[in-house]
Amino acid sequence: MIKRIGTTYISEKELYKSIYISLGMKARMNKTITADYLKKHTTSESLLYHPFWMVKNLILADRPPFPPKKIPRMIFVDAVSGYRGIFSHVPPVSEEAVVDGVIVEPVIQENEVDKYAEDVRRKQIDKQYLLKKPRQEIVETSMVYLPIYKVVVDSVVVKRTFYINGNTGESEQFLSERWSSGKDLIG
Repeated sequence: MIKRIGTTYISEKELYKSIYISLGMKARMNKTITADYLKKHTTSESLLYHPFWMVKNLILADRPPFPPKKIPRMIFVDAVSGYRGIFSHVPPVSEEAVVDGVIVEPVIQENEVDKYAEDVRRKQIDKQYLLKKPRQEIVETSMVYLPIYKVVVDSVVVKRTFYINGNTGESEQFLSERWSSGKDLIG
């Protein structure tokens, strides 16, 4: 059993529509390329469960003589690339047994997550406060998995690997480029 971000999957039709959209305007101007063309020239399609650390962070802003203001923030850390930030809204998480799909092995272990969370606190949260920086504490750290479709299309016109978010259908090309670069990892 794993904790998975999201509750539903996109359909196969939505998957290939998302791939078509992620090609860009220039490629879509070519009338031979359609969602059906991409599906026909797909050489492999697999579902990956990509690991992320979710860190519940509590911001305690002192405001004497009143009690401190408590503001919860959810920090995410990509467990492979080290890419990190703050969720704009907390995504739903569901428990699921992995039937068909590959669970990607995390590079960043639980004992290393604190330094990534501290980096987010310093560079993103503290910048919101001009004068006195608030106290912060980590409430909970948990490993969650994002379903990502990896689709390899091999044709005369399109020869590329696509990474598509299994929940929303958004392209994860930006994230996939960071997996191999390692530039977000903290030494």
